Amino acid sequence: MTFRGLFLSGLVLLTTSFDLQAKLYSSPPLIEAYSLLVNQPQQTLIITQNYLEQRRLSQPQDPSRIHLNGEADQSIRTPLNTVNALQLQAQALSLLQHPEQAINVIKKAEKIAFVNDFMFSVFESRILLAKFYWVNLSNSATALKMLNALSVEMKHSQPITLTKQLQKLKYQSLMLRALIESSIGKDEAAEKLLIKAKGYLIAFDDKDETINYQLTLGQHYLRHHHYDMALDRLLSGYWLAVENEDQPQIARANYELALLFEKRHVFDKALEHATQAGEYFERYKRTQQLAKTLTLIASIYEQQGRYNLALVHYFNALDQENQLKHDVRSASLRLNIARVYLHLYNYPKTEQYIVQARNLALQSGNENIVAESQILQGKLELEKGKLDDAITSLQAGLISASRIGATNLQLMGESILSKAFEKQNDYYNALLSQRRYEQLYAGKQKSATQSNTEVFKQQQKMMERSLKLEEMEREQFINKNALYKQQQISLSLIAVLVIMFLLLWRRQHINKQLKQQLTKLTTDYYTHPRSGLRNLRMLNARLANSLQKSSANFEQWHLGEIINEPLSDRLRFALFEVSFLKNIYLEKGYQQGLAAEKEFGDYLQQQVLEPARIYHFSDAMFLYIEPNARLSCDPKQLADSIQQLIDNYTLPLGIEKSLQIGMAEYPFLPRSYTAINDHELIDILLMTVDAGVSLNNKYSGSHWVHLSAIDAAPAASFVSDNIRRSCIEGIKKGLVKVHSSTNNEIIWNYDHNLNKDIN
Repeated sequence: MTFRGLFLSGLVLLTTSFDLQAKLYSSPPLIEAYSLLVNQPQQTLIITQNYLEQRRLSQPQDPSRIHLNGEADQSIRTPLNTVNALQLQAQALSLLQHPEQAINVIKKAEKIAFVNDFMFSVFESRILLAKFYWVNLSNSATALKMLNALSVEMKHSQPITLTKQLQKLKYQSLMLRALIESSIGKDEAAEKLLIKAKGYLIAFDDKDETINYQLTLGQHYLRHHHYDMALDRLLSGYWLAVENEDQPQIARANYELALLFEKRHVFDKALEHATQAGEYFERYKRTQQLAKTLTLIASIYEQQGRYNLALVHYFNALDQENQLKHDVRSASLRLNIARVYLHLYNYPKTEQYIVQARNLALQSGNENIVAESQILQGKLELEKGKLDDAITSLQAGLISASRIGATNLQLMGESILSKAFEKQNDYYNALLSQRRYEQLYAGKQKSATQSNTEVFKQQQKMMERSLKLEEMEREQFINKNALYKQQQISLSLIAVLVIMFLLLWRRQHINKQLKQQLTKLTTDYYTHPRSGLRNLRMLNARLANSLQKSSANFEQWHLGEIINEPLSDRLRFALFEVSFLKNIYLEKGYQQGLAAEKEFGDYLQQQVLEPARIYHFSDAMFLYIEPNARLSCDPKQLADSIQQLIDNYTLPLGIEKSLQIGMAEYPFLPRSYTAINDHELIDILLMTVDAGVSLNNKYSGSHWVHLSAIDAAPAASFVSDNIRRSCIEGIKKGLVKVHSSTNNEIIWNYDHNLNKDIN
């Protein structure tokens, strides 16, 4: 039918237009406009119009950088993105059936691209211009003339230096020319162009474009009734799309296969493929394709005599076309609905939809639908017994069909007209109509015979290719035998190389295992066996180096070798005793004690982050060290932080949370970095923890003690073999300040021969 032919060509044009323009856009509004182009061209038009109006055109000095410009500044648009926006706008106008505006816009895009020396975009615009002349104006001659001129110009184009870009343009041009030649009945010319385009496609190695090519070739064969070859190409494209999981192309292939099976009257397969395509189009709201698919399903039901189902699908398709405001397709659908109502003998409805279709066709200037409506009107009047009116309508429809060369309409009209004359007892005119019908049918059969001849020629070519393939296979067998010895030698060499590789790999594997063992031993050596934290060995190895580095930086600053005083090298130390770890083994047993201590160690390791660090000093004591960039610090803040750290762990478990915390800073003496070493600093911290324990014995709860020397404290006062005794002397003399969590007096441990004569 003419209507189904219109559906086929419409889908071809739709899919081709987007394969030709499949490219990336650097601006988000253009990406959105492109994504809406197929289903909502009106939205694409609005977005591109706003983009062009709301942004000013930039004038970059370096044109080569325009292709990489992402337009971070949303108030400007680059010349290249301006061209892209105009191209999208032109395509939207084309889909909305505004060809004159589309042509004006694409010419503007071409002009801007030419001024800015974007030859790739110039040629893209010209391909689009040719497509508009073909699709919207049905001016295939002008379109072909443009493409031929473009082909000559591309051969001599210098600005496009990238071979791949030039090949892509040539491929697009060839595919468009092939589709035009195919649509105007030049089967052989179209096939030659498609074969030539395949040469460029092989160079691209693009799976998506390969699928598109196979489906386009299948559509070409389907249009010219080469059904066997169409089936082969469409199935190839379908399985390639399935393998590539390309859902849009699978839906497209399903639609084309449904058309093919419908033409071959294999209705069950046609319905299967059409239903699958319709499900995809409905899921992704592809309104235009869904309308065509629903129309195809309705046509299948109509041919099966299932008129109620056909009506349902025709009405659903009409709703979709009304949303798209496609008057021509809406008119054609109304004719189909009228024809189904005629089968159901509902003459008022038939008349109503014929009138609606004719009015829409007259508005859009579509002579094909006008002619079909007149013939269908004649058939209706014949059914109603209005023979004179029927003959008048049929003759008017036949004149229109003859003028536009619609053979199928002429066949239908002559058949009905012959019956009308026969019922009027005008056997002479009935015979003339029947003879005209037979002449038209004979011409159609001749075309079908020619088509079958072409199919036979194609099958002959395929057989020749098959014979050539067999000859090539024989040659390949001979070559395999000739290369057998060389393969054996190669395999021997490969075996030797494999053995050498395995030996090297084993050696490398052993080295790797030894390194892993060494790493594990080192880790175990410096890790506490129960908590998993850094142990006392790591503290002894790291602390001395850290303090020496701080002392060296201080000396460099003191001598003027560095400008700023190295405040970031000052350290804060907090030695704290966790009470619950003392009794956990006695209260809960060895296994649970190990598990609790490991869990507590993991908790501390997660909470204490770089650059701070924590060490497991002894059974229930932990040393916390952090950088102290500030000259003065509040010890209570640090004590509260450590208390909060322990509380977060103990409170959910309901266990004892009391702490004894001893704190000091390095350097302990502000004026002498090197006066107190790492062992002495640890001794000071132990002394403060011991004081905290004594407080805990008198007063329940957590306690902390902090020692710090005054700024004027002389280093000589701390030069002694007993740092504890020196600190206690310093406390008495006011050289060392004591801060604690309580205002009560701290009783220091006097077992350091404090009253013994030092001399």
